Amino acid sequence: MPIYKFKHNDVYINTIKSYPSVKYFIYGGDAFYNNTPTIPGTETAPATDRGPGGGTIPEDIRHTKGGSVNLFELNVNRAQGDFGYIASSSQANPDPSSAPRYDSSVTWQPQVIASDPQAIEPLTSVRNTGLIYQFMVKDSTRIGFSSVSSTAFNAGVVGEVFTGSYPFTASITKEYYSATDYRQQASEISGDENDGLTIDSYGSVSHLYALKNTLNHYTYVSPFYTYNAVDAPPSLNRSLDDVQVGLINVPTIFYGSQIKPGSVNLSFYVSGSLVGRLRDINRDGVLYQTEPSWAAGSGSDAGVVLYNEGFLVLTGSWDLTSGDHSENYGTTDNFPSWVNFAQPLVNVGPSATPRPALSSSFLIEMSGTNKTQAITMFATAPKGEMNQSSNPTFTTYYTGAIAPANNQAYIQNQNVGIKNIVKSDYNTPTGSFERTTYISKIGIYDKDMNLIALAKPATPIKKTAQRDFTFKIELDI
Repeated sequence: MPIYKFKHNDVYINTIKSYPSVKYFIYGGDAFYNNTPTIPGTETAPATDRGPGGGTIPEDIRHTKGGSVNLFELNVNRAQGDFGYIASSSQANPDPSSAPRYDSSVTWQPQVIASDPQAIEPLTSVRNTGLIYQFMVKDSTRIGFSSVSSTAFNAGVVGEVFTGSYPFTASITKEYYSATDYRQQASEISGDENDGLTIDSYGSVSHLYALKNTLNHYTYVSPFYTYNAVDAPPSLNRSLDDVQVGLINVPTIFYGSQIKPGSVNLSFYVSGSLVGRLRDINRDGVLYQTEPSWAAGSGSDAGVVLYNEGFLVLTGSWDLTSGDHSENYGTTDNFPSWVNFAQPLVNVGPSATPRPALSSSFLIEMSGTNKTQAITMFATAPKGEMNQSSNPTFTTYYTGAIAPANNQAYIQNQNVGIKNIVKSDYNTPTGSFERTTYISKIGIYDKDMNLIALAKPATPIKKTAQRDFTFKIELDI
């Protein structure tokens, strides 16, 4: 098997950039990602009602909503409950079906090792929840999860099992800030230096205020990113500290490294009719109302997009229907406006009560940015080489070796001919002899001669001494 080393110009590493589409449709407290529906599971538990119909609906087969993603798609259609321990002293192999599926009253206890009262049997402390989850046993290696503190790890006995939980999910969220909602709160300290200081309450900042420096950083792109009116041009007489603001957060897992500039498209519907649309028409992150042309606020700026961070900051507070529609969005204004966009998703922040807003629906469209590293390799089969094969079909016949009668010697047959497969214009004779092989596989090896990749052409490639080939091999890394 001939082996050739790649030359300097034979290997290239490129970056392939793609822009997958991202779409959210929001209605009645649910978000649907790329038209993915909520699929009821046959084994999942009943969930409380999330919609306007009342009663209960089955939990999604992925243990999450249609607008969320489940890391690694683990625990699909698995029953969740408390089924005791994997094994116990009272019942070595407990039958999960013997315990109520959603009953937490199972009382199996870990088994203490008789020879060491300070240690427990690991299998008897692994809880059976019905779901896949990560766990790690405390032993002499002292390896544990980074999420477990040193104090908790040291307090555990040998054989104790530390666990995590699945599924890990991510979903789009919305926060609403009224003009009077807090952006930041200072710590309250009482006492004096002589008697000692006491912290009565710790300060905090909102997610909106945490983005202040980031927003001000992008003022070189557009002045509409300015957080405070003090630093803004006269035309932007507002501060995000004292106006209504809607903050939409799109997790990175949905769009990759960046939201594609100019791709954001927000549509506001009332009773199925479009009452407003925002687009970044200048590709500078500023969202302008473009449709319908007759709607109030047409042509006005209504917010900005942080493309690298995945946030949409909405500030447009005018009535898109000019008083034709009124609805409870759970905000200070009960009419369609851009600060009320996607308001049914409000589940964090100062205003934490979801508002179904059943007459309104919302559509978010954008494109993500995915960068994939790809390596391109040019493997050359030189002229005059690679025309020998150890395949038995390469020779005219195979007789092995000639051995004398006493079986004391081994003599290699030196007269085995190479099969001539050159075609001729005539039926009986063959053409002039020419060494011919077929290349069917190309192996890629690392510096330690470990096979790391194998390329196969669709059909074997005919190789003669007068021909050379260069194979282009591409691999995502």
